[in-house]
Amino acid sequence: MEIFDSHAHIFLDDFDEDREDVLRRAADAGVTRIVNVGLDFESSRVALALSRRTPGHYAAAGWHPHESQLLGPEDPGRLMELARDPLIVAIGEIGLDFFRYHSPRDVQLKAFRSLLEAATGSGKPVVIHTRDAYEETREILAEFREGLSGVLIHCFTSGPEEAEGYLELGCFLSLPGVLTYKNAAPMREAAAMIPRDRILVETDAPYLAPVPRRSRRNEPSYLPYLLEELGRILGMTASEAADLTTANALGFFGLEAKGEGAPGGTSDRAPTPAAAR
Repeated sequence: MEIFDSHAHIFLDDFDEDREDVLRRAADAGVTRIVNVGLDFESSRVALALSRRTPGHYAAAGWHPHESQLLGPEDPGRLMELARDPLIVAIGEIGLDFFRYHSPRDVQLKAFRSLLEAATGSGKPVVIHTRDAYEETREILAEFREGLSGVLIHCFTSGPEEAEGYLELGCFLSLPGVLTYKNAAPMREAAAMIPRDRILVETDAPYLAPVPRRSRRNEPSYLPYLLEELGRILGMTASEAADLTTANALGFFGLEAKGEGAPGGTSDRAPTPAAAR
């Protein structure tokens, strides 16, 4: 089966000691495509560098809400310029996080709106991080939704009510390894009611490893555990769940229309960043 990991951070220091082994294990497990998602401008450049040298990898250029207080007035434009590279398939992750408040609430709200405004008309979908901020996230997305080419709620772990709220806006939902956790019954209930053409899967590596790898560093080779659980919920095999979510990811990121499989090499549309760590 071919598996699409829609959200990972393989460029982080957590993988410095064995990154090539992680990528080999991913390929052995059937993970043929991975989107490495930036957390600020520099990490977005590093994610792009990794995608250039690794077949089947893409990148997303974003600014995590934890770093909102570091977003300067010129940074949304810099991200959009970087995102002109065809290997960058989305703007993200961007959004709101009212769980830890690494950046003040008002600063996060301003940054989120600024980044969504910059993404409007870019032709690339957005990847949304939201934690303990459902009402605010949904309200702001409703303001900008018509100008965005697509919206993916990354790491969706809530129940049916929040799922329905996002689905009403036309969002896609990406499910992480939390789906396999014993206390994730509301999430499993939500997964069962999501339209099948709007479900994606992700690792969010190095975070949120599925059972039976929970509490370990997460990596793409663990995705079959998640797909087995998703298949059980949807009444299909893990392989069928992989086919479904891969097709959805290809469509969402605009890769299906391009006929792209596993690109590599260097684009000439953006400056070459420093090599990935």
